[in-house]
Amino acid sequence: MTPDIPPRLRFDGRAWPAVVWARIWRSVVTLAVIAGVTSVILTAGKDTGAIGLSATGIKVLVVFAGALTLWITAAVPLVVTALAVFLGLCATGIDTPAIIATWFWRDIVFFLLGAFLIAGSLSAAHVVDHAALRLVGTWGTTPRRLRFILFGCAFFSSFLMSEHAVMALFFPLACRIRDAIQRPRGTSRYVTSLYFALAWGATIGGIVTYLGGARNALAMGFLAESGTAPLGFFALMAHSLPVAIPLAAVALVVLEWAFPIDIERFDQARATLAERRRELGRFGARQCAVTGILFATIITWAVTGPKAIAVVALASAVILLGSGLVRWRELAREVPWDLLLLYGSALALAKALETTGAHRIAAESLIPVLSVSPLLTITLLTVTAILLTEAISNAAVVSVLVPLVLGLATQIGVSPLHATLAVALSSGLSFMLPMGSPPMAIAFASGEFSVRTMAVWGGVLNLAAIPIVVGAAWLVWAHL
Repeated sequence: MTPDIPPRLRFDGRAWPAVVWARIWRSVVTLAVIAGVTSVILTAGKDTGAIGLSATGIKVLVVFAGALTLWITAAVPLVVTALAVFLGLCATGIDTPAIIATWFWRDIVFFLLGAFLIAGSLSAAHVVDHAALRLVGTWGTTPRRLRFILFGCAFFSSFLMSEHAVMALFFPLACRIRDAIQRPRGTSRYVTSLYFALAWGATIGGIVTYLGGARNALAMGFLAESGTAPLGFFALMAHSLPVAIPLAAVALVVLEWAFPIDIERFDQARATLAERRRELGRFGARQCAVTGILFATIITWAVTGPKAIAVVALASAVILLGSGLVRWRELAREVPWDLLLLYGSALALAKALETTGAHRIAAESLIPVLSVSPLLTITLLTVTAILLTEAISNAAVVSVLVPLVLGLATQIGVSPLHATLAVALSSGLSFMLPMGSPPMAIAFASGEFSVRTMAVWGGVLNLAAIPIVVGAAWLVWAHL
């Protein structure tokens, strides 16, 4: 008599290739990337080739392609890819290791460090606990309404302060709500949607004014140098809101459609938060002090603009730690050091592409078709900016595309202002990868979703952004 074999141990001849592939595909992808990058680095000669790049530029481009493949597939931990980028850039011979190391630690990385420390302080001092309880108790009577409130707060706050700072402000709040819902990490699509709501809201709202990020100011600086008057604060809002508002509506629809509410006992979550509020007691002196420093930080960010966001963030962290309001051991676990290395490696790649001129290949390849029609030009600029900003910083995208287009604006029959806006606004719409923007990087630090999930639904927003920007240029900008 044949003994019963548990179903999971039975051999299925039709399934074994899938089982084997599921176990080894990460190794296959990793080895393929290593082999490809190594072979190009070792064999690339001095000939610039048909694409007009030096041997070093080709090597950097291959390192960039390999890193992008590993980031998207998540074949190895992100920190491994980040460290491998340093080794790859050193192997290209683009510069000395000491100089390459400085490319990793740019001001935005120090801002992220300060932002995570500030967020950790809000959590350690229980400021976020009180805010979450009040928010949920007053307005978040249903899961859907709570998600809408989080998106709206992030969206409108990014009008007046950096999108990086907005995400750092609301991230601990989402974490507290997640803890109250009591679902294991990565098991609730609704909880995942809370982090996407914050990141998408902050990213879309960040394109509206000069305070949301450095790209708008940088683009208008190029425009002024070309002899065209830049837009004022409210004039920029008149041009950017026709893009931001429709895209925000699309984002809310995607959140509703892609992330259904899968928590059955939201009342229990609210009851848990209410019990937590009774345990915390009144909003005391420590909470008031931390909140005061937070508001001072926000005001300073708004006054100084995007140029000083890193200095302000680190100064606030120093005050919080130096005053004894929070302790380092409370904050050290709140800092995702691997994510800082990831973002630094993306900045280093962007610097390497800029140094070798490899970043201009995609932009210059569009020149032969830019003169076909103004509307096609705006479309191509929008698509190019959105694609490039997923891989390199939005400031780098603006630095590459805007001067190039402004130099050709008269020849191709496009308004210099409209071409500049198409690049500047589109370069801020990065939704697919953690290194695309700090809000997406901070949201990814929650551990609630994979890079693949971010890429799929972020790609939906990217596709929606293209006709929205083109439609705004055609229907609104031309009449302002």
